[in-house]
Amino acid sequence: MTTTEPFEGWELKARIALSDQGLGYHAANPIIADVRAHCEYTGESPYEAFGEPKDFAATTAAEQPPELLEKVDREGMTVMDYLTGQLFVLSLAAVVLPLFFAVKERAWSFPATTSALTGTALLILALFAVGGVPQALRASGRPHLMKFSYIATGAFGVGAAAAYARLPHEHLFPVPALAIVALALISLYLLTRTPTKPAALVPYVAPTPRTARPVGAEMWLTRLTGLLIGRYDLAPERAGDLTREAQAHLAESGRTPEEEFGPVEEYALEVSRHEPIRKEPFYRTRPAQILGGVVGVLICGGAFIQWVGDGPWWAAWLVAFPATVASIWMLSRTVRKR
Repeated sequence: MTTTEPFEGWELKARIALSDQGLGYHAANPIIADVRAHCEYTGESPYEAFGEPKDFAATTAAEQPPELLEKVDREGMTVMDYLTGQLFVLSLAAVVLPLFFAVKERAWSFPATTSALTGTALLILALFAVGGVPQALRASGRPHLMKFSYIATGAFGVGAAAAYARLPHEHLFPVPALAIVALALISLYLLTRTPTKPAALVPYVAPTPRTARPVGAEMWLTRLTGLLIGRYDLAPERAGDLTREAQAHLAESGRTPEEEFGPVEEYALEVSRHEPIRKEPFYRTRPAQILGGVVGVLICGGAFIQWVGDGPWWAAWLVAFPATVASIWMLSRTVRKR
């Protein structure tokens, strides 16, 4: 593996490896921030300082307190990973299959019958029971219960077949194919969005660079860089300059960082108070996000109206309409966000 790879390439592999070890997205954030701070300060690549991502993840996870680690199995998966993974597969199928049958049958709604509704519900339960529940039970440490999941799968499967064959087939109401697709897309979004940040993170153990001493001035200075960048939002270049100034001062005085400056947390806070507050880029502000959402709704909604009146019907209903619904939903979410 080349050591000239951008930091982001190493970070992505390290995050995946950390997740496999039980360190989720938010738990890994401060660890990755420490690695970035060390590399910014020393000029080393993450491969030089911390090694291959998999080795780094295994070593780092072993040093963390048990309460910080998620309960993962040998595949690096949690109980919820298996359950949500199966929901993702079912949601993806709910996007593709209605469109396929709508095009095949040249009809954009399906007749809802008692047999179809009951049979489809039981079939979904059967697929969920066979595809997600057994692995989740194994990951939870209860493999002896897996047989009951397979028994439930058989029961749901038989029930689905009986429902399709024996229940009434009278038409109740039409079900629009695009409504199914829209619900499935919402489900996919909810399943793939960034995890919610916990109210309070468990204290973690900072990773130890292979090229650095475990204690001493170098570690104190590296920690200072990380605090200035991560906690007090200084630009990496400015944080590096301030750390080098502190290092030069220590070289002249011959004293330790603790003797000269005190605890690194207090010194970082003191230094940050003398720095101008970084102005947040406009594109990251709430007004900019609302403006972008309004523009998205206008563009998608305008395209839908135009194509419905005079344009390709498939583009109106398969492209513009879902995009308009998604834009409105995202805009309302941005407006409600505080």
